[in-house]
Amino acid sequence: MTALFAMLLSTLYLLLLWLASSVFRGKGLVVVVLGVLVLWLALSEFRRGRRTFLCRLCIFMAFCAAAVMGCEGLLRLFPGLPRGQLANYVSHGYHGEPGGVYARDPLLAQALRPSLRRTMYWNGHVWTHETNADGYRGQRLAAADAVMLGGAAVYGHGVEGDQTVPARFALAARMTTANLGQQGACLIQDLELLRRVGLRLKPRLILVCSQPGELTDALHWYAPEELDHFLAEDGYRPLARPIYRDAPAMSVFDFWFLRVALPLRSGRLLQALVAEPHDRVLETPVPQSAGDHFVPAADVVTAPFAPDTLPEQRLGWQASRRALAEIQREAAIAGARVIVFDLGYPVAFSTALERLAQDLGVTYSDAGRRVLARARAGESMYLANDGHWTPTGCDAVARELAQAAGK
Repeated sequence: MTALFAMLLSTLYLLLLWLASSVFRGKGLVVVVLGVLVLWLALSEFRRGRRTFLCRLCIFMAFCAAAVMGCEGLLRLFPGLPRGQLANYVSHGYHGEPGGVYARDPLLAQALRPSLRRTMYWNGHVWTHETNADGYRGQRLAAADAVMLGGAAVYGHGVEGDQTVPARFALAARMTTANLGQQGACLIQDLELLRRVGLRLKPRLILVCSQPGELTDALHWYAPEELDHFLAEDGYRPLARPIYRDAPAMSVFDFWFLRVALPLRSGRLLQALVAEPHDRVLETPVPQSAGDHFVPAADVVTAPFAPDTLPEQRLGWQASRRALAEIQREAAIAGARVIVFDLGYPVAFSTALERLAQDLGVTYSDAGRRVLARARAGESMYLANDGHWTPTGCDAVARELAQAAGK
């Protein structure tokens, strides 16, 4: 009976130790090793008839685990509690760590994990992220009348699955629509998703959303030499940068973090507070709204066309042009029509995209410009302190696209 009691206490202690140590992420391995050594001492004392040490050790670890789980519960119930970009870093989910929505991919750099459901947070907005078995948001489809490609605006950043532009377009146009949007994706990734997933759905319509941030994103995900190769060779599928396509050599701490530790948000909070990790999320300023109403600032709307003023973005624009041309070529082979749209601002980018669409023989929709005009007139088209489309904005864009599709 005494041995069984010690075994039960030891098992409970180890489970609590594993839970509490996860807050330290990979370094939790050190905590576990130290905790096991202390348990060994406690069991030695227990065998000598001194049971107090083991009991007190378990009580102490129970308090530690309760504190960690209490913190974890607060972060999940109130994800904005840390405030600002720190809250975004802790709870956003746009990452490839345990608990994140992405996995490494040699061509996409990052691909949405299939069959995953979790709560997302960004700039005070909370929504449910859920992917189907094929790795895209929304119902899994064997065939679709339309597929929609793009970044966060198509994915539906900040809104629920039935409020996204593709979901609202499906209702407005009465066309089954696959949402192949992916936050942070550029047109090169859109092309890869079309080839990998979209074309097998045999769509009659392909809708593509482009935005100015994609020029920088293309250079972020792909090395310049890969983009040059993409421009020079027909049909070439560029490889993502090695850091995104190849799993790095794993230290014992990395293994513990990725394979053993629990994916705690409190661990991300501790990491940000103690180690100050370099992360694009922490470097991105939070856009401010006037009350609950967000409208893009005048200097953002009137910003010059970036490739004209920033030489480093010219390659990104050239790659985007080529990717859209490839999307149009793939669509023509499949007998599908292409409609391209954008956010409507900066006006210079929107104008350049419209001109490119005309050059390629692609239909251009000014849905983004119309939504911008409605926002300036006082309607709530953009999420407060964020700038992505609200459910109302998504619905307005979808209706404009339905008209462009002739529905």
